[in-house]
Amino acid sequence: MGFIVRKTITETYLERVKTSPGLIGFQFRPTYPEMGSVGKWKKVTFKEFHQECRLVSFGLMGLGIQQGDRVAIISNTRYEWSLVDLAILGAGAVTVPIYASNTVEDTAYILEHSEARVALVEDFSQLSKIIEKRAENPAAFPALEKVVVFEPSAVALALRDGRGFKAALTLQALKELGRREEGRNPTRFEDQLKNAQPSDLITICYTSGTTGTPKGVQLTHDNLMSVLEDCVAVLRKSVRPEAEVVLAFLPFSHIFGKVEAMAIYTFGWKCVYSEGSGQWMSDLMEVQPTLIFSVPRFFEKVYAQIRFKIELSPVHRRRLFDRAFEAGKRYYAAIWTKKRPTLFEQLEFGVAKRLVFQKLAARFGGNLRFAICGGAPLPRELGEFFEIIGVKVLEGYGLTETCAPIAVNSVQETRFGAVGRPLPEVTLKTAEDGEILVKSRKVFSAYYKMPEETAQVLVDGWFHTGDIGYLDSDGFLHITDRKKDLIVTSGGKNIAPQKIENLASAQKVISQFVVLGDRRTYLSALITLDRERVIQFANESQILFSEYSELIKNPKVITWVQKMVDEINRPLANFEKIKKFIILPNDFTVEGGELTPSLKVRRTAVHQKYQRQLDTLYADTMRVSVDSV
Repeated sequence: MGFIVRKTITETYLERVKTSPGLIGFQFRPTYPEMGSVGKWKKVTFKEFHQECRLVSFGLMGLGIQQGDRVAIISNTRYEWSLVDLAILGAGAVTVPIYASNTVEDTAYILEHSEARVALVEDFSQLSKIIEKRAENPAAFPALEKVVVFEPSAVALALRDGRGFKAALTLQALKELGRREEGRNPTRFEDQLKNAQPSDLITICYTSGTTGTPKGVQLTHDNLMSVLEDCVAVLRKSVRPEAEVVLAFLPFSHIFGKVEAMAIYTFGWKCVYSEGSGQWMSDLMEVQPTLIFSVPRFFEKVYAQIRFKIELSPVHRRRLFDRAFEAGKRYYAAIWTKKRPTLFEQLEFGVAKRLVFQKLAARFGGNLRFAICGGAPLPRELGEFFEIIGVKVLEGYGLTETCAPIAVNSVQETRFGAVGRPLPEVTLKTAEDGEILVKSRKVFSAYYKMPEETAQVLVDGWFHTGDIGYLDSDGFLHITDRKKDLIVTSGGKNIAPQKIENLASAQKVISQFVVLGDRRTYLSALITLDRERVIQFANESQILFSEYSELIKNPKVITWVQKMVDEINRPLANFEKIKKFIILPNDFTVEGGELTPSLKVRRTAVHQKYQRQLDTLYADTMRVSVDSV
C-alpha cells in the first residue's frame, strides 16, 4: 500500500488495518501469561491489533467514557501503551500521557488538573502513586473513577498490601467488559474513528513550565497529521513503506515518542518494543532495526562505551582506531563541503571501514539505515563521530507545543550543528531579540485551562518558542540559546529549575542555589552559603581554617551541605535530582553580571562565568556512564 495520510490519525489507522491486515505491525515480549508466552517474542498483525483494540475501546465505553473525556496513561513504553492509546481515541476520548518516572505529586497534579475519569497504569508501582495520594487525601483527583492496570498481579498486590483499591481492575477485565458492551452497538468503535474531525483533540501532553507547574498542551488530529504529512515529504526517498523495523525505547509520554507511536500507521513499519534502558544494546543486536528514534543521551552512552573499550584495548588497536578515524575525518571533510574525496582518500576510508568501522556500526545490529534524534541538542562532535563510523543520525527540532518536529535534517542533506531545514508546511521568523517564532498547522491550540499562559506564547498567530536561533544562507536552522529558563537534559527531560531552587530556599544555610545542566547528562548546582552560619558550624565542629574560601572546601562542610542537597532531592523525580554541586566563596551580584537589576539570576551568564568549574563536574561522565549502557 505504501504511505498512508488521511485527514485524521484515526482514519489513517483504519486505512492501514484495511490495506495491510496481515502485516506484522508490533512485536514485544509478554510479561504476564494473559498476553502470551512470557519472555518470548510475540508478533501482532494490524488485524490482530485492531481486534484487541476494539475490545479495550468498548471496555472504556462500558466504563462510561464519552466524547471529549480525558483518560490518562501512566506507563513506560510497551505494547499496551499503543493499544490503549488508540482505544482511547476509539472511545472518542482524549489521551493524557503521564511519565512513569513522575513523582506522586506531579502525577496527582496532572490527574486532577486534566480531570481524567480513567487512568490506565502499568504496574503496582504506578498504581501505588494513586493509592498513596488518595490515602493522604481522600478528595484527591475527584474526577477519577476507575484505574485499569496492565499487569494483573498489581491489583492482587494492592489488596495484599492492605491498601485495597476498589476502583482498580485489570486490562483483561476491561476487555471482558468490552465484549459485553460490543453487543449493544457493534459499529460504534469504527464509527467514532471514522467520524473524528481534524479539529478534535487527541491528546493533552503536560510539559514543565518555568514555574515548575506542568502545562497541558492541547493537540489535535490536524496538528499530528501535519507532522506526518511533512515527514512523508522529507523522508519519502529514505523510508521504505511497510519494510522498516523500528526498535522503540523512547517514552511515548514524550511528544517525540508520541509521534513515533502514531507514525506506524502512516509508514507501516514494524514496531518492536525494547525491554528497557538496560536492554537497549542487546535489543539492538537481537532485533537488528533499520530505524530508531532517540535522544542525544543514547548516543552519548554508546559513544562512551566505544571510547572506554578503545582506551582499554592494546596499544596497536588504539593506534589502528586513531589512524582509521583520521582517515574517516579526511574523507568526510570533503563530503561535508560538497567535494569529491580524492582517490587516495576513498581507498584509505575503504580500508578503515572494513577493518574498524563496520565492527563499531555492528553494535547497532548491522541493519541500521539511519536514526532520528530529538528532544535535546545533539553535540556536533557526536553527530560527526557516528557519521564517520557508518551510523547516520538525523537531528531535528521541535517542542511539545509544535507536536514535535518543525525542522529536521534529511538523509540527502545533513548539517551537523544545525537541526535541519524547516518542514515544508512550517513558516519561521525571528523576533528582534533572536527568538524563533513559528506559524504552522502543527502549533497547539492552547494550554488546557491556562488562558494567560497561552496568550503569552501565541501572539498574532505566531508561537513564541523561547529559543534563540537563526536560519543560515542555505536555510538550515541553528539553535544558539534558550530564552526561557527550562533546562533540557541530554536525555530529553524538560526540567524547571525554579521548582528545585524553591526547595533549596527552605535550607537556611543556603544563600543562593542555581540549578544548571542544559544539554548535560544530569543536573548540577552552584551554591553560595550564609557565611556566618558556616563559620559557626566550623567553630562547633572544631574546624581550623584561615580563609573562608579554604573552609568551604573542608570535607566536613561538604558533607554538611550534601545532607541539605539530599533533603532538596528527596521529593524530586530521579532526573530532577542534583547529582553534583560546587560551593562558591561569594554570592552572585548585579555587579558581577550574575544577577539582573531586579535580582533575578542570569542563568546563561552564570553558566558562562563558571564554565570551567562546571566542566570538572561532568569530566568523568563518559567513563562513569559506561556501566549504565
